Amino acid sequence: SHHDLLRDMLPPKALRKIKNYKTCVEKYEIATVFFSEIVGYTAMSAEMSAIQIMKTLNEFYTELDKIADKHKVYKIQTIGDGYMVTGGVPDRCSGHDGATNVALFAIEAMEFVETFRTTDGAKVVIRAGINSGPLVAGVVGTKRPQYTVFGDTVNVAARMETTSRDMRIQCSDATCQLLRMSSSHLFFLEKRGTVAVKGKGDMNAWFIVGAADICNENDASTSLCV
Repeated sequence: SHHDLLRDMLPPKALRKIKNYKTCVEKYEIATVFFSEIVGYTAMSAEMSAIQIMKTLNEFYTELDKIADKHKVYKIQTIGDGYMVTGGVPDRCSGHDGATNVALFAIEAMEFVETFRTTDGAKVVIRAGINSGPLVAGVVGTKRPQYTVFGDTVNVAARMETTSRDMRIQCSDATCQLLRMSSSHLFFLEKRGTVAVKGKGDMNAWFIVGAADICNENDASTSLCV
């Protein structure tokens, strides 16, 4: 039903406010934002039919949605070849828990992409970026309302993605510090150096290489460690 569709599109709290004709906007002191993009998407789509592109993207994002649910991160949107999730929004949690969930999602997403193939057998390559900080979240529009996030934190996360490398997860210093505070996982981080961020100048960046479950020495995600 359309009610079920709305529940999938908007968080319950936002849905309640909209039904009562209230403005839905909330401030979050700390949250983590993930962006990814398919590298060479324009060239890839030029070589495939429209139906092939849609089938490939649908299969690709359906699997990413499953991984997002598993790690309790919230999918904000997909735009063409772009994918965006958040940790700590709309469901508030500690900064390090939100960052942990997003990083674990990103690691598993990369593992999935490694084995994914398009309908004609081609590999898909993505770049990913993560940043943490304060932001504002809310619903925009009345026709096809969309729950989204705004602020400097979001802009820097997008920049972490565009300056990342193929099949790498790049994060900011802010996210790196939160991951080091994780109570459930030990994260393996590789120093990238500095990247130029519009309006911010040079910022330190890190690559998330892998993670080990502190409670489980045989955790499979350590396979990505270097």
